Amino acid sequence: MTSGRHGESAISRDLLSDQVYDTLFSSIVDGSRAPGSRIVESEVARQLGVSQAPVREAVKRLAHVGVVQSIPRRGSYVTQVSPDEFAVARTMRASIEAEAARLAAHAISETELELLDHFVDRMSPALVRDDFAEFRFLDIRFHRTVVEASRRTVLTRLWETLEPLLISQRVIGDPTFSQHALPDPDLLAHRVQQIAELHRKLVTLLRSGQAAAAAAEFGRHARGEQV
Repeated sequence: MTSGRHGESAISRDLLSDQVYDTLFSSIVDGSRAPGSRIVESEVARQLGVSQAPVREAVKRLAHVGVVQSIPRRGSYVTQVSPDEFAVARTMRASIEAEAARLAAHAISETELELLDHFVDRMSPALVRDDFAEFRFLDIRFHRTVVEASRRTVLTRLWETLEPLLISQRVIGDPTFSQHALPDPDLLAHRVQQIAELHRKLVTLLRSGQAAAAAAEFGRHARGEQV
């Protein structure tokens, strides 16, 4: 009986840790926790009404994926991404996406293309209502779907490793889409139109099987040469 209760306790703790992880990760993605801000485990535990154990486990997982930095005897902080780190991640993303797009142009299914259309349809409304967290979610899902459509496990694994850093950088590295540095309404309206047109163009290239053109466009987009 004792071992059974111990097992139930372990499962409960794991579930709590997952919930705390999701909550903290969301607060980093949407900018609620600013880069460089400290994550105090006792405060998080009190705010969420849990013990410190699941918070500690969640913070360790966040550090593992790179969005939190734990410093011995100082504490844990939301990662601040340097310009050099941002440049490296952007270069890696461009290489992965260009190759994925080239392969996906011949392998992507109609169901996946319809899913991409769905993501694009939701992007502009999200930006119009200032829901930048939703936009980031849709954008990441858009590009993840293209990588998965390449049918290359190695590309998908590389993307999964890089994705958490990409998500955090969209908050930290791009003030245009940060809730703490909103663009003026005219600029936002212009960029909303640009974003929609670009992503629809990317889908069109994939749908028409233009592998070389798709690779080039996805690469330019990932390097920041386009919206």
